[in-house]
Amino acid sequence: MKLLKIGVFASLLSVVPFVQADDQQEATLSLMAISSGSANLVNLAPEVRTISTGVITEIQLDDYKDSIFAYEFKVVDQTQGYEHDLSYSVQDGALLNHKSESLTTFGVSELDNDELLAIEQVKKAGFDILQKVVELEEKYSAKVLEVELESEGVVFYEVELASNEIGRQKILINVATGEEIPVMKHN
Repeated sequence: MKLLKIGVFASLLSVVPFVQADDQQEATLSLMAISSGSANLVNLAPEVRTISTGVITEIQLDDYKDSIFAYEFKVVDQTQGYEHDLSYSVQDGALLNHKSESLTTFGVSELDNDELLAIEQVKKAGFDILQKVVELEEKYSAKVLEVELESEGVVFYEVELASNEIGRQKILINVATGEEIPVMKHN
């Protein structure tokens, strides 16, 4: 049994460097895509806001239909009663996809209590993550790869940044105070 545990542990250790290498390669490809395109969060923010003034719960740089890189936004608009999923081309800023879904099914909310609490806290604080990520990109000379709204006793955004100089870095931003807390740094 002890040999089995050692074997499993050794196998896991041999895989970890490859996972980290894949993450670094993915970040590098993302930076290359952003650098080669004309769209950025500064010029996409007003585009997103023309569609919805709701709370942005996610921003992600991802490959769209395995063909081009896109910024994907998830916006919860309680006033309109919809969640909007938006995808914009990194290359030219064109809207690639806009999908809207109702926040309720048969009068029951599709959002869980943690999501509702987080969204209410963002609205109460008047916190605008689009404005904040633009500030973060400038402050850290980095590009935002991913943003996610979280609620774990404290409501915060987890922001993943990357640059050739700092590598990958995660920052937590307290929605109530705006405080930035660096979490980890990958080189």
